[in-house]
Amino acid sequence: MRILLIEDEEVLASVLLKSLTKQHYVVDVVQDGQMGWEYTQSTDYDLLLIDVGLPKLDGITLCQRLRSGGCFTPILLMTAKDGSRERIQGLDAGADDYLIKPLDLEELQARIRALIRRGDRPCTPILEVGALRLDPSSCEVTYNNKLLELTAKEYSLLELFLRNPSRVFSRGDIIEHLWTFDDPPQEETVKSHIKYLRQKLKAAGAVDWIENVYGLGYRLKPGRGGGAGSREQGRQGEQGGKEKFIPSPDVEEQFQQVMSGLWKQYEGLMVQRLMVLQELAAALSSKTLTKELRQSAEREAHKLAGVLGMFEQDNGTQIARQIEQILGKNGDLSTSEKRQLLTLIEDLGKLINQIGQKVDYQTSGAIAPEISTRLILIDPNLQLGSQLQQLVECMGICWQQITNLEDAKNFLQTTSPDLVVLNVDDVKWRKESLALLSDLATRTPPVPVLVLATTDELVERVTLAQYGARGFLVKPVTAAQVWDVSSQLLQRTRSLRLNILAVDDDPLILAALRPMLEPWGMRMTGLENPLRFWEVLQSNTPDLLILDVEMPHISGIELCRAVRTDPQWQELPIVFLTAHRDMETVQQVFAVGADDYVVKPVVGAELLARITHRLERSRLLQSLSSKDPLTGLANQFQSNRDLQHLIAQAEKNQQSVCLAILSVTDFRKINIKYGHQAGNQVLQRWSRLFQSAFYSGEVLGYWGNGEFAVGISGLTKTEINHRLNDILTTLRQQIFTAFDGDRFQVICNFAVVEYPNDGLTIQSLYQVAAGRNS
Repeated sequence: MRILLIEDEEVLASVLLKSLTKQHYVVDVVQDGQMGWEYTQSTDYDLLLIDVGLPKLDGITLCQRLRSGGCFTPILLMTAKDGSRERIQGLDAGADDYLIKPLDLEELQARIRALIRRGDRPCTPILEVGALRLDPSSCEVTYNNKLLELTAKEYSLLELFLRNPSRVFSRGDIIEHLWTFDDPPQEETVKSHIKYLRQKLKAAGAVDWIENVYGLGYRLKPGRGGGAGSREQGRQGEQGGKEKFIPSPDVEEQFQQVMSGLWKQYEGLMVQRLMVLQELAAALSSKTLTKELRQSAEREAHKLAGVLGMFEQDNGTQIARQIEQILGKNGDLSTSEKRQLLTLIEDLGKLINQIGQKVDYQTSGAIAPEISTRLILIDPNLQLGSQLQQLVECMGICWQQITNLEDAKNFLQTTSPDLVVLNVDDVKWRKESLALLSDLATRTPPVPVLVLATTDELVERVTLAQYGARGFLVKPVTAAQVWDVSSQLLQRTRSLRLNILAVDDDPLILAALRPMLEPWGMRMTGLENPLRFWEVLQSNTPDLLILDVEMPHISGIELCRAVRTDPQWQELPIVFLTAHRDMETVQQVFAVGADDYVVKPVVGAELLARITHRLERSRLLQSLSSKDPLTGLANQFQSNRDLQHLIAQAEKNQQSVCLAILSVTDFRKINIKYGHQAGNQVLQRWSRLFQSAFYSGEVLGYWGNGEFAVGISGLTKTEINHRLNDILTTLRQQIFTAFDGDRFQVICNFAVVEYPNDGLTIQSLYQVAAGRNS
């Protein structure tokens, strides 16, 4: 965890630095408020520890400026014993807590832990994955109750992985999180720390728990040696008569299984392509080669060059590429070129035959299933799990049932499913169930959770919605009811996943891209016919486009040019796949607006790295265009689009949608009387309160002029009003401090309207709400 300490008294700063680093925090230290401001603009911190009496820019003004700039990092102020006015001003300026000097270091550590736990992602006091435990309060790490002796950096590295399950960290990410500006390391230093941490985990029994994701970075992946979801646990569970989960195969292993299955599926296509080349060889021998056959053979060699390497046959790619190059030359073939072609085609035939024999041996005739939607049922009712699986078997979807909460928590620490169905009553631990529900709701992207409960009380519905539930069913339930609501939730939340459209006339390329991308949370749509491109683009609305260069009827270059001429798609990231390595082709794809290209045969790690980099840049640009910079909420344009989508889904599923409009009364008068900085302070504090109250899939936006909008589906106006009670009380209790020290409170106006009863469009609903607010 990274902390910025802003303290001008050198002795105190030195004591605090020593105390904090002893707790394995990464600490940057600056001596004045202006420098503190500059540091916060250049990196992300988990906590800011600020003295009030700073030179150049005092702590309270710095706090106000940070909050005005949209910074939501927890702030702990340090004030003098007699500075009660400063403490009030500091809290009103947006500080989260304060300490009085002289400081008690133990109290300081406790308050820091409490503030960090209050961050955007809820953190448990003890971080656990299987037998591995990390206690942030004592900085102790144990595995199977055996203490691990870790260096400060090794401890911080492990904590980073444990707090971010399944996330892949590049070396640059790790440097940003774990090193200060004063001691930036080389990337090789990160590699060394990873190596030594792995060795210590292995010595304790946690073997291969840190995975190297080639081309991307590192992530925590519990493996051998016990721990969450080990095969040993699964076997013990079966022997004991209880059903326990057994983890899915490693991603790489699963990918190889899928590729073996794909070869079996498309072996006939490979043989057809080879037969065209063999027909060319026969025509060469009989001196009956036609221009059409030569062009056809060149195309088939090009396609073989693009796919053979994906089956770990780089030699086959080289042979096919040589054939393509010879056939692509102008003029008649020479005698030596004809002899070379005959030899190359013969070698290629032998190699393709060997691949088929190898795949037959590996798969024993069975084709591995594709990676499908991952659905989790946490419920001891085995009959319900069996019935759910029967319902979706024909769709290629798989339910995984976990019968107790402890196994579910362990499994979900390193896995992000598409949907979870959680029985909050029969898993025995109510408090732990709610904590798990909150954790899943605040992940990135959020995991939708359908809750099964025994009572249909308003308070129960509102409580579960506040913790993040997306759906609610009262037991007893049938499998059909559970699947009906689950499928609606999946449709509603799939837009949160990365959506990729790949256009390639080779079905094998499209089939191979899917197992490369989907294990990393990317949903891929494949299109073979480029003539249907515009229709599929409009309906699919992808986050990234993958195009092949050479396709029949219309090329990828022509498609890219068409996309870039449409204002709606001008910012869409486009990555080309091409078997060509020549500079002319590369220059051509960039000239029409491509963002990047990958040479076939596609290497999964390279493609993932290039897609990730493009999407990160796209997300940044999208955030700048869709978010209000002051509040951090969706702006009016974006939230309006989100509300329209919510209404369309509700209409399809025959549900109601409620729109709540909450506004600052006399917002313009506040700006005139107290200044725009005070008005900004109101908006930012309100936005933080709204974000903490609404994180279960609601549409939340700022519409300007002090108006906030919240769209919620599946609840009635009565239920929404009940849910708003607590937040309205909190809003009314807020006290703000103007720059000149004047203190004031703000009145909140609100109205809740319902689609379709109060209006059929967002504008008509807003007009009804405005009439009730006036």
